[in-house]
Amino acid sequence: MNFARTARAALVTAAPVLLASALLAGCGDDPTETDVSPAAGVAGQIGQVAIRNLFVLGGEEGRTIAQGGSAPVYLTMVNSPSEVESFNASGSPAPRPGADTLTSVSSPQAASAEIVGGTIALPAGRDVQVGPAPKIILRGLRKPLQSGELVPLTLRFQHAGSGSLNAPVQARQGDLQSYSPAP
Repeated sequence: MNFARTARAALVTAAPVLLASALLAGCGDDPTETDVSPAAGVAGQIGQVAIRNLFVLGGEEGRTIAQGGSAPVYLTMVNSPSEVESFNASGSPAPRPGADTLTSVSSPQAASAEIVGGTIALPAGRDVQVGPAPKIILRGLRKPLQSGELVPLTLRFQHAGSGSLNAPVQARQGDLQSYSPAP
């Protein structure tokens, strides 16, 4: 009898906990809900330069950018040269070697790509974010550009060399509304 009473007490105690667990298991974020953010871009490596969150900004709320139009490119670059910081004779830090420069961008889907203001300097060991104002602009699009497409981009650096990545086209909505379209 003692065993039966203990088993019944355990069942009575466990039942509400199991019921609550089952009911709460369905609570939470909708897994189909998507929040577009700058982190929706692609990442890659070109020499010593890490490319993060690379994307092309598409039209407002997914609208198509017309053939012949322009589209901005946004990304973050991190220049991580292998050289270690050195110190001069007085014990003060010497300038860090390994600075690099983004010298050009190109895409077969655009007649040209402009880096507004010339090149983009990449100090060693620092993040350089391109955005939310457009500094890299694809001009003379060869075909209409829709959100969800991939645009091949080639980035050329003074020291790291060049490399190509396929950048997704992100609609200008949600977190990306603070990013400017191409002028």
